[in-house]
Amino acid sequence: MKKNTLVALCAALFLAALLFASAPALQAADSRSENWQTHCSVCHGDDGKGQTEQGKKKKARNFTNAKWQDKIDDARIVKSITKGHDEMPPFGKKLTEPEIKALAAEVRSLATKPS
Repeated sequence: MKKNTLVALCAALFLAALLFASAPALQAADSRSENWQTHCSVCHGDDGKGQTEQGKKKKARNFTNAKWQDKIDDARIVKSITKGHDEMPPFGKKLTEPEIKALAAEVRSLATKPS
């Protein structure tokens, strides 16, 4: 009986470790808003790096780039979401002003913090 309990405990710990190891990837996707998932992730990805197939084709901005984040103000991000920029389509007719501002804040949240 003790051997079965030990095997079950080891199996449970192994499964917990697997779930814990995959949590960051799952958390990134889960932490993105519905609007991000619908309108942004196809090019910018859940991580904001722009390394999706469409992102590479359209040269999507890497929102985790700290230098870019430092030189761009919020108004510029809002304008790009509203009116589009380069290969990025405009979303001003699809999203409300508060939704656009929320996406701009989400872009800001992707900035890589200096180590």
